[in-house]
Amino acid sequence: MSPNQQQFEAWNGPESVHYVDNADRYDRQLAPIADALLQRAELESRHSVLDVGCGCGATTLTAAGDARSALGVDISRPLVEVAADRARLASLDNAEFLVADAQTHDFVNGAFDVVISQFGLMFFDDPVLAFSNLRRALAPDGRIVFTTWQGLSANEWLTLVARAVAPYSDVPDLGGVANGAGMFALKDSSETAALLEAAGFRDISVEPVSPTILLGGGGTLDESADFLFGLGIVRGLLSGLDAEQREAVTETVRAELERCHEPGTGVRLGAAVWLVSGRS
Repeated sequence: MSPNQQQFEAWNGPESVHYVDNADRYDRQLAPIADALLQRAELESRHSVLDVGCGCGATTLTAAGDARSALGVDISRPLVEVAADRARLASLDNAEFLVADAQTHDFVNGAFDVVISQFGLMFFDDPVLAFSNLRRALAPDGRIVFTTWQGLSANEWLTLVARAVAPYSDVPDLGGVANGAGMFALKDSSETAALLEAAGFRDISVEPVSPTILLGGGGTLDESADFLFGLGIVRGLLSGLDAEQREAVTETVRAELERCHEPGTGVRLGAAVWLVSGRS
């Protein structure tokens, strides 16, 4: 099996569908996290930026507005196609997109001043190899800045589903480097710092950020619930349940969402991420 083959199949298949169909909603949901990421990146007009795991391109396009150039890279062709369309609509000629695996892609050594990523660095089969490859792509004293999820239990927007599932099925201890690539692969701050150090980075910082997010970017209770139940991780948590158990979980979760719903705005819930940075 080639490197990251499972991720390639997932993100060019079923995992991409919800993201493509809800690109604007994801952007609105993650806006507080994107703001924190880009504020820490401190982009300047002289910078060349690499955005890894760029998805539908929101962070790449914002970076392009502040920097000399921005290249968004993602393993998912459907997501990159959305990103490229957005760049054309915005008439941004300094933003480009590439379908590639950042773990193995042959970037030009020292080509970038800053590497950024919003939740794109948790999906590598060999994270040390991947981070080493990104370090080589950075100019001397270049910077990497990225966000990654803290654990499931720290993220209220997902724990409400896990709590509802727990009476019927064991909720797996998701994540950690030893458990392989996935949403929570970098949930341990000390493990993440050690990976960066092993890849040759220095001046490493891992800080907690705990924003309130608007689930699905806002909307009615039904729209918020539909968005949540369309997420891959939520589908995974429900996969072992029978029809009656699924119905019970759905009712419990909807009741929790209704409790947090602000009419005319949407469902506000807590999130928890690590804001990570280092130098080449």
